[in-house]
Amino acid sequence: MSISMTRKCIALATFAITALGLWAYVTTIQTGGANVFEWIGAVLFGILFGWIAFSFAVATIGFLNLWNNPPTVRELPEDPETNAQLPSCAILVPVYNESPEDVFARVEAMYRDLVRLDAQDSFEFYVLSDSTDHEKWLAEQWVWSTVMQRLGSKAKIYYRHRSENIGRKAGNIADFCTRWSGNHQYMVILDADSLMAGETLVEMVRRINADPKLGILQVPPIPIGRQSIFARLQQFSAHAYGNVFVRGFSRWAGDQGNYWGHNAIIRIDAFRDHCDLPVLPGVAPLGGAILSHDFVEAALMVAANWKVKLADDLGGSYEECPTTLADYAQRDLRWCQGNLQHSRLIISDGFRLPSRLHFASGVMSYVSSPLWIAFTLACIAGWLFDGTASDLTWVQGYGQFALFAAAMMMLLVPKAYGYAITAKYQSESQRCKRNLAASVLVEVLLSILISPIMAILHTRFVIATLRGKKIQWNAQQRGEHGVSIIDATRQGIGFTLIGAALTIAIYYANPPLLIWFSPIIVGLLLSIPMIMLLGSQAVGNYLGRWGMLLIPEEIASPPLSENFKKAYEANQQAMAGQSGRLFRRVLDDPSFFTIHCRVLKASDADRPLSSEQRTQTQELAEGNVENIPVSERAQVLSDTELLQQLHVHTQMMSQSA
Repeated sequence: MSISMTRKCIALATFAITALGLWAYVTTIQTGGANVFEWIGAVLFGILFGWIAFSFAVATIGFLNLWNNPPTVRELPEDPETNAQLPSCAILVPVYNESPEDVFARVEAMYRDLVRLDAQDSFEFYVLSDSTDHEKWLAEQWVWSTVMQRLGSKAKIYYRHRSENIGRKAGNIADFCTRWSGNHQYMVILDADSLMAGETLVEMVRRINADPKLGILQVPPIPIGRQSIFARLQQFSAHAYGNVFVRGFSRWAGDQGNYWGHNAIIRIDAFRDHCDLPVLPGVAPLGGAILSHDFVEAALMVAANWKVKLADDLGGSYEECPTTLADYAQRDLRWCQGNLQHSRLIISDGFRLPSRLHFASGVMSYVSSPLWIAFTLACIAGWLFDGTASDLTWVQGYGQFALFAAAMMMLLVPKAYGYAITAKYQSESQRCKRNLAASVLVEVLLSILISPIMAILHTRFVIATLRGKKIQWNAQQRGEHGVSIIDATRQGIGFTLIGAALTIAIYYANPPLLIWFSPIIVGLLLSIPMIMLLGSQAVGNYLGRWGMLLIPEEIASPPLSENFKKAYEANQQAMAGQSGRLFRRVLDDPSFFTIHCRVLKASDADRPLSSEQRTQTQELAEGNVENIPVSERAQVLSDTELLQQLHVHTQMMSQSA
């Protein structure tokens, strides 16, 4: 089926399902005489039902396309000897106060995978640091130097630190494109938690090099490597259901797809020429600098007649996911503000229709939650206005139940699609199929219980953004950790109280509807134990031992993951005893001092302090360099001349001692 025909089918199906659902809903409320709250509910219902219908249509297209085609087929190079002749490609790893042991372990694992394919000469790694924590900054340099000692001087792994975090990640990448990209045609953008197989990196370069109009090629990342229940739910969902939506999205978007900010390859010249981000009029949070830059960059590329495609047939693309509900909420809060900014771009000049729909989808992924809550409140208000449950007619009661069932079906059937595809292609034994079916049931049950909590969180995020609250884009919490009962109570008590209030309101408005609302009510009332359960690694590991919520990468760990684990352990050993001591070490250790000064020079990050500040710092350091305040050490580390003076002073003190 052609792209244009696919789009027509999805549009027609979305319109037909929405129109039928809206007609049925209006019929039910008119039977007993509609009031103003019910008409408000009808408008909200039409928007939300249409959103569900569109997602259902996309998933159906994906399922039909996948049924006779394997969901993932990694295309290996036909002649491995040609890998060394690939065009030069930069692999960018922007970091901001991340764990250096983790970041450089991933870089080392990917480098070793490319060495296995004899393709390492065609790729150069750039760790682009925007870290503001001076200890993180020094730790990055320390771990980088130990990795280079292990891999040898031939390894093309470079490190750069910016003195000012201008433009966040987008500004970090723009700085590379302006100053360091001259030797490369393409760049692969990664996140700090990204991991990509060597075969995938090679194939990405081959594909973009073979199509002179291809500007961005996105490879869908799959979450791996976490053990908590919440992380396992995300990992299993991406594995079991993700292919259906990804394939459907790919067939719908065609050459006018989207970019997710990482695990993608980009043509540098096209990106530099067309992806200069606009500054939105007005003040933050909805105005000012664009936060979620990836969607906008893809739209700008498409507007300039470059292709943006999704490589839905490639595997070997991984990332990590949040392990607790609080960590997920912290990340989503940042994404919410960025996506809501896109609402201003939907009607802006110059963008193609698919790009506008991408913007609208990003907005609806958050706005749908407050709309659902508003719809629920409108329904309750409508029932209170009309009277008790005894006043409902047969058409109202069973008609609304049928619509509710239809909406749930369109949400759950795509999961059945995913189960069918996974069972067909990846579950070889009956035991695997039974474990897969049980895992789907567990995932569906827990997702239903979590959904009202997520809806309230998203509603809070949207309201906070619309009220003008600015979001701090700090480093993400990427490590695994549990949730104590105190933290769970603090995070969940509000949801529990909302659940109790909702129960009382529905009971007085329409008692029989408590059954309909039971998934929402139960999820809210059990929010505190749910938050603790979701963050539990022990329960996650227990389910894993029983074959529940497992993904293929856990059953047979890829060599890439094993190399990462070994490199991570080596980096931890290199950092043993160094935490909190690297500021002193950069002054005591001549070799580390030299490395730091070379990084400053190569990064053009030397920022001399004023003579007065230098004098004050030298006076503080007379007795002990530890007297220099922590808040001022990043500035000291950016002044090469001052560092030289402190280094000489420290060496003289050591010799005299």
